[in-house]
Amino acid sequence: MRVWTRGAVTAVLAVCAGFLALAGGSRIPLGLPEGAIARLGLGRIRCVTYSPDGKWLAVGTSIRVELREADTLELAALLTGHTEPVLSVAFSPDGSLLASGSWDGTIKLWNVATGEELRTLTGHTGYVYSVAFSPDGKILASGSDDGTVLLWDVEAVLGRR
Repeated sequence: MRVWTRGAVTAVLAVCAGFLALAGGSRIPLGLPEGAIARLGLGRIRCVTYSPDGKWLAVGTSIRVELREADTLELAALLTGHTEPVLSVAFSPDGSLLASGSWDGTIKLWNVATGEELRTLTGHTGYVYSVAFSPDGKILASGSDDGTVLLWDVEAVLGRR
């Protein structure tokens, strides 16, 4: 067992029965459940999706989007820019774009190859819980707790027309 004190905060950590026990009764599992092959995540996981070609795994967390190589699970990029937790992620059908929706009310479009943020879309007045590309990739739909679904012309918002 280990005890840390910093100011008025004391944390107690202990490893017991395959869990990391934290002060206040929280437990973090150390092993993997039967059938699981890996545990990922830098922050609380909110959403996860594979790219259409199976090459990438996008993980939306409480702090950013992790872009991982699906075969090795290596972290390829940390996509930062949202100011609140990421609630939804979606790849375009060709896998070149990633959309992310957040508690901050924005949608971000990312270049998967470079990790570059291409555009921030605003228009919702509440959390963005869902993003999805149309099958042809021309339209991005976003759903929010403001009670709206917005449809975005991807080429137009990227300035390609």
